[in-house]
Amino acid sequence: MSTIKYETLKTASIFLVSGQLLQAMLAFGVNLVLVRYISPSEFGRFALILAGAYFAYAIISPRVNVLITRMPQANYTSEVKRIFFSAMTLETVLGTIIICFWLIISGNSGFWEFMLISAVALRHWTDLNKAFFERSMRYRKLAIVETSAMASGHFLALTLVLSGFGWIALFVRELLISIINVVGLWRIGGLTLYFPRLLTIKEWIVLYKDCRGVWVDGVMEGNFQRLTILLAGLFGGEATAGLFFQAQRLAMVPHQVLAPLVNRLLVVWFGQTEDINARRAGRDKVLLFLFFPLLTAGILILLFANPVVPWLFGERWASVTGILIAMIGMIIFFSLFETLKAYCLTTRKTVTLFGGRIIQYIGLLVPTILGFLGWLNGATSLAVGLSVGYFLAFLFLFFMIYVEEKN
Repeated sequence: MSTIKYETLKTASIFLVSGQLLQAMLAFGVNLVLVRYISPSEFGRFALILAGAYFAYAIISPRVNVLITRMPQANYTSEVKRIFFSAMTLETVLGTIIICFWLIISGNSGFWEFMLISAVALRHWTDLNKAFFERSMRYRKLAIVETSAMASGHFLALTLVLSGFGWIALFVRELLISIINVVGLWRIGGLTLYFPRLLTIKEWIVLYKDCRGVWVDGVMEGNFQRLTILLAGLFGGEATAGLFFQAQRLAMVPHQVLAPLVNRLLVVWFGQTEDINARRAGRDKVLLFLFFPLLTAGILILLFANPVVPWLFGERWASVTGILIAMIGMIIFFSLFETLKAYCLTTRKTVTLFGGRIIQYIGLLVPTILGFLGWLNGATSLAVGLSVGYFLAFLFLFFMIYVEEKN
C-alpha cells in the first residue's frame, strides 16, 4: 500500500471519526432531555417499529453497497453501476411494502408509523447509494453532510419535545435526518442516479451468488441486536423494550464513534489493498489501537453506571443501569469484532465469518433461555447474551484467522 493511500486513510479517518464524535455527543445530550418527557413505553413503541423495519431490510437486502466498494475498477462499468442502482431501488421498494403490510396486520398502522417507515426506507436507500461516492474515499464532504443531518434532526426533536409534542418528536426526527442526508448527498455531487430497470432472474441470481456470504452475514448481523429489542418487548412489553433500547443505545456510544473507521474506511481500505502483508499489519494495528480505549470504557461503565444513569435519566429509567452493566462485554468487543468482520468480508473469508456468527447466536441463546426460565431477569438475560455473543464471536474469528494465515 502506498504512502498516499495511508495518508488518504488517515485524513478520512480524522474527518469521519470527528464528525461521528460530534454526533454522539449531541445525540447523548439531546437524549437526556427526551427521556425526561417521553416514557419508557413510548420509547419502546418507537424502538419496536424501528427494529421490525430494519429486520425486514436485513433479510431481503443483498448488500449492494459492499459489492460496490469491493468491485475491481476494471469491472466497474456503467452497466454494472446501473444494475447495482436498480437492485438497491427495487429492494427498498419491496422491503417497504413488506413492512407496511406487517404494520397493517399487526394493528400498529397509523400516520406517524407510516412516516417513520418512509424515513427508514429513504435512509436505507441513501446508505446504499453512498457506496458509489465512498469508493473515492472523499469523506470530508460526507462527514459534513451526515453531521449536519444528525444535528438538524436532534435539534428539531429537542424543540418539538420542549413544545409539548412528546413521542412525536422521535418520528419527525428520523424523517428530517433522512431528507437532509439525501439532499446533502446530492448537493456534494455524491448521489448516483440511473433510470432503474427490472433485473432478470439471472441477474438477481448473480448478485446474490456474488454476495451470498455478505448477505448471510448481513441477515445475522442486522437481526442480532434488533432481535434482542423484539425479545425485550416479548419479555415485558413496550416499557421493557424502551428500557432495553436506552441501555443498548448507551452501550453503543463507543462503537458509534468508531463506526466510520471500522465499518466504512476499513472495508474500503482492506478491499483495495492488494499487498497481503500490509493488509494484515493494518488489521493488527487497528485491533491493538482499539482494545485499550474500549477496555477503559467498559471499566468506567462498570464503576460509575449505577450512580450516573439514574441521576442523568431520572428514576423511572433507573432499571437501565443493570441492563447497561450486563452489556459490558458488548461495549468492549463490538468494535473489535466488527474490525475482523470487515477483514473477513473483503478477503472473502465468509465461511469463517459465518462460523463466528453461529457462535455469536449461541452466546445470545443460552442466557436468553435462562431468562425465559425465570433464572435471570428478562432484559438482563438479553444484555448478558449480547456480551457473551460478541466476546465469543471475536475470540473465534481472531483464532480462526490467525490459524488459517499461519497454515
